[in-house]
Amino acid sequence: YICRRCRTAYSPEDYLKSHFCPNCGTLLIRGYGYKIPNEEHQIEGLIKEFFPYPNFRPSQIEAIKFAYHIFSNAKIGLLSSPCGTGKSISALTAYFAAKKQNPNIGRLLILTRTKNQLDIYSRELKNIKEKCGADFTVSIFKSKREMCPKVTEDAKLKEVSYRDFLQYCKGLKEGVFGASCEYFERTYNGRDLSWTAKKVITQIRRLGPLLPDETYNICYDEGLCPYEVTKALTRHADIIIGNYNYVLVDAIRGSILGKAGIRLREVNCVFDEAHSLPYYAADLLSNELSTRSVRRAYKEAEKFNVENIDFLQALYEVMINLGKKTYRMYGLDTEHVIETTELLEAIAHKLNISQKDVVKIAEELAYAGEVIRQKRVEDGRPPVSYVARCADFIIMWVETTGSAYAKYVKVEEDMHKRKQVKLGVKCLDPALTAGVINELRSAILMSGTLWNRQYYIDILGLDKNRCLELELPNPFPPENRLLLVDKAVTTKYEKRSEIQWKRIADHLQKILRNIKGKVAIFFPSYDIMRKISEMIGDDPSKIIETNRTKISDVIKFLIENERCAILGVARGKISEGVDMTMDGRSLLSAVIIVGLPFPKKTELHEAFYRYLREKFGSKALDYA
Repeated sequence: YICRRCRTAYSPEDYLKSHFCPNCGTLLIRGYGYKIPNEEHQIEGLIKEFFPYPNFRPSQIEAIKFAYHIFSNAKIGLLSSPCGTGKSISALTAYFAAKKQNPNIGRLLILTRTKNQLDIYSRELKNIKEKCGADFTVSIFKSKREMCPKVTEDAKLKEVSYRDFLQYCKGLKEGVFGASCEYFERTYNGRDLSWTAKKVITQIRRLGPLLPDETYNICYDEGLCPYEVTKALTRHADIIIGNYNYVLVDAIRGSILGKAGIRLREVNCVFDEAHSLPYYAADLLSNELSTRSVRRAYKEAEKFNVENIDFLQALYEVMINLGKKTYRMYGLDTEHVIETTELLEAIAHKLNISQKDVVKIAEELAYAGEVIRQKRVEDGRPPVSYVARCADFIIMWVETTGSAYAKYVKVEEDMHKRKQVKLGVKCLDPALTAGVINELRSAILMSGTLWNRQYYIDILGLDKNRCLELELPNPFPPENRLLLVDKAVTTKYEKRSEIQWKRIADHLQKILRNIKGKVAIFFPSYDIMRKISEMIGDDPSKIIETNRTKISDVIKFLIENERCAILGVARGKISEGVDMTMDGRSLLSAVIIVGLPFPKKTELHEAFYRYLREKFGSKALDYA
């Protein structure tokens, strides 16, 4: 018997106990052609059918069976399995096994945090198709900008903010800039796909699974939009791969899944590197605005004769005053929490208007910013508008209310030692976006470092009645790993100084001189990395993570250099989910962690703790 809503299968005995699904209360119907495997060897046979390697790693069969159970029974699973244990292929194998047993379980949506993880899943799916003979269609997304041919043709588009790029893309499709996007035009014939797009989709389905770059090249050669083709392919896909936004962000979820006719209750989802999910979910509803952006907005408003330019001047002056107060109290890089009204009252006072008028002017500036974007595109320049950036931030500042949000001011120094003030909106509750996970048919949150599985259930707002947990042991011999702790240095906030950075740099140099290989060094923040890296010599050669760093460049650097070091930041682009191996062996001889990336005790962190105490009581201290 099958539940029509969550597609879970039940035996006749289960049906006789209650004619309704225990998960969602829907009336069960007779499921034809479905058999429940009632013996262990039947499940193992299914697993081996879709496992493309000759042998299982230690504990891997347990991970696959756990994932199989989650998919088969419409549960939410938390899988903690150490790095190197094959979690990606385990989840894929489990899905194919569960789908063969019950063809009605729905599609698989794999969500990753980094682009490198997309490639890992692409390769594993190729192996399953080639070695196991599985027949399926995959739709693999990179970001819209990375899949855009116009970015390839115009390097300036790589420099604009992602938000500005999205507005540019939207404007081109709607024709607001005069000329439309030729790639989008060739992809569609009115509201329907063009003949060429349909032909390419058929080709991709036949050749797939393809890496995103392979799909891009096929589409580009035909003059089509790779992103729109991938989106259209989703309607036919058994497996969809993208980033967390495809479930967590309403607009993207509607654009990708909704337009493909896919409902969440029909989707099985894997969240890879799920330990980062709370940070990611909260950051989706957070934002910052700097005085640098406000200065640029003022100049932009002057150039384009925007009305209400005095609003931007008032905003800048208020931010400077708030920054001076914060700097006197706390110095650099420390958030000072303020009330929503404190900013609005200060702007209103300077302009001699009401707080309602502040919001009204911000809305007018947001519209003016869109007009500026159009004019810049018409002039052949990047679609950037700092006026819109400032206006949108003020609107968000007003609209985010309640204890789940904190507003703050902080002062930072850039690489040239110039101070700038930042206003920030920080979401304190990841469940505001992550709660949508409960609407999925099933979900697996997996990582090598789920430190406390109850924390993830609580902080993400998961339905605890559906949650199951599995923690697997580390399969690697303890004697294979040497752990050393240097107690002579610290990154503790109260003890940070140039002397401390010099001491850490000296210790790093000694370690690097004595390790005849490749080393990865991870810092708690970009600021600390920058300060210490400047004090380390040029031997061995180094690559330092920036917002433009590509994983492929890091791997190439490691392969080409006998002795070298890569410098990155905890929770940054190269610190997790990156496979730094070649021919099954690690490219690294050592990993150095410079200080633990604990959150600094600030007013913002205290606000986070208070909010968690309201929700979780005595657990708040650990969770914060």
